[in-house]
Amino acid sequence: MKNDFLLEIGCENLPSGYIDGALRQLEETVSKELRSLKIEYDSLYVTGTPNRLVVYLKGLPAKQEGSVTTVTGPPVSVAVTADGSWTKAAEGFAGKQGVSVEALIRLKTDRGEYLAVRVEEKGRSVDAVLREIVPGWISSLRFPKVMKWDSTDLRFARPVRWVMSLIGDRPLKFTLGGLKSAPVTRLSPYSGESVALEGQKHYFDLLKEARIILDREEREEKVRRDAIKAAVDSGGLLVEDTELCAMVANLVESPVAMAGSFDRKFLDLPREVIVTALKSHQRYFSVQAKSGRLRPNFIAFANGARKNRAEILKGYERVLQARLEDAGFYYREDTSISLEEMSGRLDRIVWLEGLGTLAEKAGRTASLAGWICGEWKPEDSELARRVERAARLAKADLASEMVKDGKEFTKLQGYIGREYARASGEEDEVADAIFEHYLPRFSGDSLPSTDTGMALALADRLDSIAGCFIQGFEPTGSQDPYALRRQAVGILRISLGRKIPLEIPEALAFGLGQYGEDKVASSGRSPHELIEGMIDLFSQRLNTMLRGEGFDYDLVAAILTAPWQYPAAVDGMVRSLQEMRNADRLQAFALAMKRIVNILPKEYRRPVARDEGDAALAEFCGRDAAGGSFDTGLFAEESEKALFDEVSSAAGRLLALETSQLDSSVEILSGLVPAVNLYFDEVLVNCEDEAVRKNRIAFLLVLNRVSGRFCDFLEIVSDQGQ
Repeated sequence: MKNDFLLEIGCENLPSGYIDGALRQLEETVSKELRSLKIEYDSLYVTGTPNRLVVYLKGLPAKQEGSVTTVTGPPVSVAVTADGSWTKAAEGFAGKQGVSVEALIRLKTDRGEYLAVRVEEKGRSVDAVLREIVPGWISSLRFPKVMKWDSTDLRFARPVRWVMSLIGDRPLKFTLGGLKSAPVTRLSPYSGESVALEGQKHYFDLLKEARIILDREEREEKVRRDAIKAAVDSGGLLVEDTELCAMVANLVESPVAMAGSFDRKFLDLPREVIVTALKSHQRYFSVQAKSGRLRPNFIAFANGARKNRAEILKGYERVLQARLEDAGFYYREDTSISLEEMSGRLDRIVWLEGLGTLAEKAGRTASLAGWICGEWKPEDSELARRVERAARLAKADLASEMVKDGKEFTKLQGYIGREYARASGEEDEVADAIFEHYLPRFSGDSLPSTDTGMALALADRLDSIAGCFIQGFEPTGSQDPYALRRQAVGILRISLGRKIPLEIPEALAFGLGQYGEDKVASSGRSPHELIEGMIDLFSQRLNTMLRGEGFDYDLVAAILTAPWQYPAAVDGMVRSLQEMRNADRLQAFALAMKRIVNILPKEYRRPVARDEGDAALAEFCGRDAAGGSFDTGLFAEESEKALFDEVSSAAGRLLALETSQLDSSVEILSGLVPAVNLYFDEVLVNCEDEAVRKNRIAFLLVLNRVSGRFCDFLEIVSDQGQ
């Protein structure tokens, strides 16, 4: 007969940011431990509120599944004598396993014949097993901070006031840090009043009657729905915020919405200052008019339908008034000077230990952004001017009263800088770039929309990555304290999304040079080693991004191992190879290119360096018959001459490609397939004539460098997708 198991951990208000993590841990721990103990169940439901974490297991068996294991002992050769008697080794093994020597069996293995014993473990009562393991589920929970209270040894995020445990409708008794489980619950952790439970149905009915919403997702949906309704009832529209809905759902068990208001004078503050003041500490929703302009209203939530709602609302309004007064003071102080004057304070703020001040970072970023503009749009002098100006002002708001010193408005950096730039009379694109250089801030976030913002966003991230690598702050394993992976992804997303021909290694080298030779030398690594490490960071991120888009792993590897430094080029070429595979045209192309590589000596079967590929392309363009690495005068077969002519024509077109056209290299190279196959069908490369043989190898080596400059064909799995 199957039973359901219900566990409730009752505690004082858990911090909202702790609940989701605790639920994930509980679900993982319970499922993993029951699986290891061979206890099957029909379903597992883990949920919680600020005052109770709940585990609900349905369909548990009465007994644990039994098991039979084979324990291997000594070899028969040392355990049994020639006349069949048992040795001390056999007797010792049997004694250790608690069986007689007659119970031992012989087991044939690849290593020979061994003695063994089969140990049968009968399944235990599930009640008994749960009684032993449930306390461990609770005590194993990890929180950012824990407390110790009373005389208990238990440490938890907040004091645990009761533990309820039912198997079916029977209590499952155990002790947790001096606290005994009992078939009771509380509607409030502070009332001290316990309600005796008649069974599991009684528990769920009781919570429903008290309007406590146990389900985490259901509670969040009610918060969203009630906030929308309250905003409409107050004459406006809710400024919807998914993150805030989740926060509020973890603050209350029984959400009750109420609409409040604040002084209209605060609407003169920038929009996000007000929204942040409402959200960051108070967890209030903002309300706007149909026009999008904020209204002097907010939506807050209380826990439960209390009689003193009017007094609660007054308290909410009083606290918010103080927050908005602070924001208004900061704003007036900051706008009393220009943003340029504010940027003059950056030389007093250290950016990172060992990497100078924010003023120095602004100078490096300006120089790097100017270099990017010169590479990207060298003819646009106005862009270069705007980027220089924006770079000098981009971090100025970090010295503002609104943002500095870890206030609740710190998250407004960039946004408030844009507002201060506008108030200081800076041109729109410069002001927008101050905000946009932080984009994208997270996965799925929008990209900068202006050229100035894009150049500045790239430069700021490149400078940060270069500086952190100098100081040895690069990511290791799961650790990435300075979010360099995210910064690299931001650079790649901008380069790909806006088709910017950014050459990553050159940009990193320029950024590294901004720190000076002495600073780079202090890292203990050469510039080349630092750049290689940074390129590896970008390659890993680009690999992950392309694989995430569904491109085949071998095609991504084939392009990334070739010497491509332009992210947009990598993206375009992988797409071209994937399209060829999907159209069943890739295998013939890849096999033809592999024939070139496979006949070469082993030392040449490696990714082609960029300078080697460039030299090979040049050698096929405009050479005379006897120049270069090979001599066309030694070509004896017509197919040799034909392949040379085809490659020479292709090399000219490959050299003429712009960065934005590099995906066309795949089609150009694929046009060589008939000539390559004909060459290998008719030409004996390793012929007896030494001069001819060496010349043919030299020719194919240069040809391999031409194709290998664009793709490492050895990485392509020949039969994949065919």
